[in-house]
Amino acid sequence: MPSPRKNSTKQLVSERNIKLNSPRVPFRNYISTTFASLKYQNFLYLWFGQVTHAGGLWLEMVALPLLVLDLTGGSAVHLGLIMATRTAPAVVFGLVAGIFADNFNRRLVMLVTKVVVLVLSALFAALLIMDLLVMWELYVFTFLRGASMAFDQPARRAIIPSIVPHNLVTNAVALTMGSVQVMRIAGAAAAGLIIGLGSTSAAFATVVFLYAGAVIFTWFLNVPDHERQVYRGIRHIVTDFNESIRFAWGNATIRGVLIIGIGYAIFGMAFMQVFAPLFAKQVLDIGDVGFGYLMSITGLGGLIGALVLAFLNPSKYRGLMMLAMMAVSGLLFIGLAGVTYLGSLPLVFIMALLMGTTQSGLFPLTNAILIEVSPDQIRGRVIGLLSMDRAMAALGGALAGFLAAAVGSQLAQIIFGSGCVAVAVVMFVTYPRLRQIQ
Repeated sequence: MPSPRKNSTKQLVSERNIKLNSPRVPFRNYISTTFASLKYQNFLYLWFGQVTHAGGLWLEMVALPLLVLDLTGGSAVHLGLIMATRTAPAVVFGLVAGIFADNFNRRLVMLVTKVVVLVLSALFAALLIMDLLVMWELYVFTFLRGASMAFDQPARRAIIPSIVPHNLVTNAVALTMGSVQVMRIAGAAAAGLIIGLGSTSAAFATVVFLYAGAVIFTWFLNVPDHERQVYRGIRHIVTDFNESIRFAWGNATIRGVLIIGIGYAIFGMAFMQVFAPLFAKQVLDIGDVGFGYLMSITGLGGLIGALVLAFLNPSKYRGLMMLAMMAVSGLLFIGLAGVTYLGSLPLVFIMALLMGTTQSGLFPLTNAILIEVSPDQIRGRVIGLLSMDRAMAALGGALAGFLAAAVGSQLAQIIFGSGCVAVAVVMFVTYPRLRQIQ
């Protein structure tokens, strides 16, 4: 009778041979896993709508500052005011937009929003082409476009659980944000090419074409209406908003995720707004072109991070992953500031690539967790609370500017990077609910 030990040894050898002789997983399987949400037709339409919308947005973000400088003879004051005019409505109306996403059909909210943006962009491009655009009109159009676009995000993200299975929500959010990173790279390059070969008017005409695509793809969406409360009129907006605040603050998971988001908005987003241009022009001396390369490298890192997260589609330990990415982002901010003392461009670009990767991993995780934890009838309002991040980012940018003027951009970036690490560590130690998020 053979001994159990011999049988056990034979079994291990047999299993090892099976593993060694098993065929490798085809590359297409990895592709299929990464882009799993795109198998669902409604999400495919939503994704294409986001791609075209993001393409127009990034094209416009490059062309608009150039247009302002051209119309004003290089006025930095008008440039700053136009950027504020574009951002302020997103903060104010973003909170209201969540109420609309919960009280009305979300597909309809998205469609109306995109049609309004398309009409505004077409009128803007027509005035520009006919050489009739003046500065006050530019301010009006910029404000109206910013206000209109604010209504898109809460409805678009709140609709995701209705068009993909629950286990693919993180995958879907990562792919949606990955599309933004793709268009961030392609849109910036296309804007430079169109303006260089044609004109600023041609760039804004292309924006109209892209926004038209977003309207068409949104029209094709066929999503069942979500469960919602009966609309109670404009007077109840404050009540609905207060209800969302009470729910979000009373839910330990949502409260913790929002604190992480606000912390990153203050300490992390200042890199794009303040430190990156300061490093490019004052520290590394690579100018506007080098700054463009730095942003493109960060965008490439963002695309890589989004695709990796979409492939992994984590269903466990997402709270720990979120805290880890927050801390690693802070360490990378510190590291990038440190390598600028060495003046090594390759190291700077490597750090920027890694920063983009962690950032694009952090944002989808925070959004996916909020989407999954929030009840369907209040999900839009909870997501709308993320618009506070933009206000906090503006605050962080102002603080970064003052600090950079006082102690230098490199030391200021190190301090802000340390702020990211500190927020992650404090939340890890004092907020156990975040560690328990699956």
